[in-house]
Amino acid sequence: MFAALFLPARDIFTHGLTLEWRPSAELAGLLFLVALAVFARPQLAARRGAALALALLVIATALFNLADAAAPTLLGRDLNLYWDLRHLPSIFGLARASAGLWSASAAVGLGCSALLLGVGGTYWVWRRVLVALADKRIAMAIAVLLGLSLGVTAFLPGERRPLAIGLGNGILRNAAGLENAWGAAFGSDARPAAALAAPAPPRGDLAGLKRQDVYVIYIESYGATVYDTPEFRAAMQQPLAKFEAVLHAAGYSIASGRLISPTFGGGSWLAHATLGSGVRLDDPVLYSQLLGSGRKLMPAYFREAGWRTVDIMPGTKQPSAEVARAWGFDREVYAADLRYHGPSFGWFTIPDQFTLSRANTIRAALGPNTPVFMQIVLISSHFPFSPVPPYLADWRDCGTFASVPAAAWEEIRRPPGWTNLAPNYLQSLKYDFAVLGDWLADRLSGNALVILLGDHQPPAVIGGAAREWTVPIHALSRDPELVARFISAGYVDGLIPPQSAPPQGMETFLPTFLAAFHRSG
Repeated sequence: MFAALFLPARDIFTHGLTLEWRPSAELAGLLFLVALAVFARPQLAARRGAALALALLVIATALFNLADAAAPTLLGRDLNLYWDLRHLPSIFGLARASAGLWSASAAVGLGCSALLLGVGGTYWVWRRVLVALADKRIAMAIAVLLGLSLGVTAFLPGERRPLAIGLGNGILRNAAGLENAWGAAFGSDARPAAALAAPAPPRGDLAGLKRQDVYVIYIESYGATVYDTPEFRAAMQQPLAKFEAVLHAAGYSIASGRLISPTFGGGSWLAHATLGSGVRLDDPVLYSQLLGSGRKLMPAYFREAGWRTVDIMPGTKQPSAEVARAWGFDREVYAADLRYHGPSFGWFTIPDQFTLSRANTIRAALGPNTPVFMQIVLISSHFPFSPVPPYLADWRDCGTFASVPAAAWEEIRRPPGWTNLAPNYLQSLKYDFAVLGDWLADRLSGNALVILLGDHQPPAVIGGAAREWTVPIHALSRDPELVARFISAGYVDGLIPPQSAPPQGMETFLPTFLAAFHRSG
């Protein structure tokens, strides 16, 4: 039974979830120590507290092992307890909004019941193991057998080991992460601070932008897998071709490239801050230090050059004053500030069409005399990619959806297929490109420069665990001279990002952008 609890493992080559039939070396080590302890003090065998403590330890370790083994398949990265544990409440909130309160509560109830059953069963086994070990001959035999197995495991390579060591590797990885976090928080680790000590990009006059508005628009979970996975590319071919044709008909020039995100499957704020700071923020500790470092971020460069700066974050329900100070936008617009009162679409409630409509209203209120830099984070393509809002040709209805027939809502609100989320993922992207095409062509006037990009790849259960951490980026404008500067920097003409040239990290965008538009000539 103990060995069965530790069957989940990660494949050493693909890092996907697999089963490890060899017993866990860590479990063998625990049994070895217990056998020695009971041999030395046989009275321990009769203590129920010892059996309960051991049962709780085994179940907690088995849960950690499961999470560590599944993380690459779900997220495309290793488990990070320092980072991931704090987001458990949000994950439940997201599941509740997607599957419904009763379904989510039922799932939690079943999970808690299974946990209690596991603790009870493990306690029952430990009680009998401890009684057996009270016989000193058995205790010594078990200790010798396990000691030899552990010794052989320590010296044999790879698959020749009689015991598996995956759990131990996971414990060491997370222990190192916690140690780094502790060291950074209390000043004993200078590595995160060293990354922030690199000089910020020099100030530029941004004269090359000709005082046009600039929009940086993130499309949630828009990863390069859209172009690199054959079935995704086939499914998105027509929507993307229509999007490109609509933009060309509206007078836009388009240049596209790829960037390497610092995160995979989640953690969008790391991507946003990496692009805005010029520092690769692939560590939550480093991100926390950035917030208090006083480092100048992208909005400050625009403000110094004479732009008004606005941040629109429809997914932020509980704003952080520390984050707002670090970014330094003239105005922050969060979920409550958008004043959306229509039907809810999942955990994030607000459909992207309404967000873009409100962006127009906010921009118009600032007047035509001062150019505006606006950062917008679209969220309708966020995991679990359901429900997908219906695209409305009549933008006046995108806050109420009164024109949507009652019969259509049953299909819109159908729970996602949790074992196959790819169709919902693609549908959410089709929605976003339909909305963006309409907005850019008919509702965004002038020669504004628009940067469209993804924040990270979708979770590995959709796009694959072996995917690179690359995202597409597109530069759009009715002024071809603005787009030409991106082509000079290595982007290609058109909407399809190239696969040939090795992509650069997101942290290179800010210095490259500032240098490209530093002067008008």
